[in-house]
Amino acid sequence: MIENPFVRNFVSSLSKGGKLPISFVIHLEDGSLTTIGEEKPILDIYIKNPAGRKALMSLDQLLIVEAYIKGDIDFEGDLIKAMSFQQLLSDQHILLKIGRRLKPILLGREKCNPDWISKHYDSHNIQLFAMDTDYNTYTPGIYEKDEDSLEVGAERKLDFAFQSLNLKPNDSVLDIGSGWGGFVRFAARRNIRVTGITLSNHQKQYVEDLIEKNNFDAEVKYQDFFSFQPSQKYDGIVMMGVIEDLSDYPRVMERLLNYLKPGGRVYLDFASHKESFGTHSFITKYIWPGTFRMVYMPEFIDAVKESPFEIQAIYNDRRNYYLWAKG
Repeated sequence: MIENPFVRNFVSSLSKGGKLPISFVIHLEDGSLTTIGEEKPILDIYIKNPAGRKALMSLDQLLIVEAYIKGDIDFEGDLIKAMSFQQLLSDQHILLKIGRRLKPILLGREKCNPDWISKHYDSHNIQLFAMDTDYNTYTPGIYEKDEDSLEVGAERKLDFAFQSLNLKPNDSVLDIGSGWGGFVRFAARRNIRVTGITLSNHQKQYVEDLIEKNNFDAEVKYQDFFSFQPSQKYDGIVMMGVIEDLSDYPRVMERLLNYLKPGGRVYLDFASHKESFGTHSFITKYIWPGTFRMVYMPEFIDAVKESPFEIQAIYNDRRNYYLWAKG
């Protein structure tokens, strides 16, 4: 029997009479603690003040994370396993979700995209601190062993993408959302002519400096995907972690067809979700604003089927995403 009324009510509301996914410890403001669950706890929840109590009792994902940012609550332990609590929390911020869909309809996607992309990526390249140091890839690598380094995984991933496109020396490739130049440098070192497009000024400057320093046969443009009008078509196209920002899949297929030479290939990697609009409110409000959403596979595959493209292969990247995040 849980003695503290607050903890008892919280656990009852969270579990709804069922079994909780993990065991954890709740630490209250007065220093008292309560262990919940029969197994060894893997998470400690620290409540700092009444605002922290209120947020936790709300069982609302956005309010809980905002309380964490403000210092009203804190977490220590295995945060990846703690993500299993998501299924027990609500995310019913309807106005936020409706607003992100209406804005591009009312103003036009091309007008909205630059601000949305800039909010996440124009951060003075701070994301580089969380990446591999060889290629600065902002996407999971391919890890054959759990102990593989980010650098080893990144090179294996870039090589896999390169081989998937069947590129040969002097071919041209379009890198959509070229990031910090991971694929640009990998392909350019193999005598491929690379054009990257991005809506991040900070990324663009970083990659331009990289191209100049290494004398690569490459260029990077500040350019929106949907309004891009290249003077040539490309032998291959690579999109790593990009289509989540381009969720109008039929229109994406139309544009890719315009950019690609007959017989060319497109390589994509992306995060998917089992629901059509499964992006959490916190992600929309603070991380990736606008129409960013995880790829909904039935909708994406339907768009490919209705286009001249055909799917050559689909790979489940879940384990690689886990190891990348853990690394």
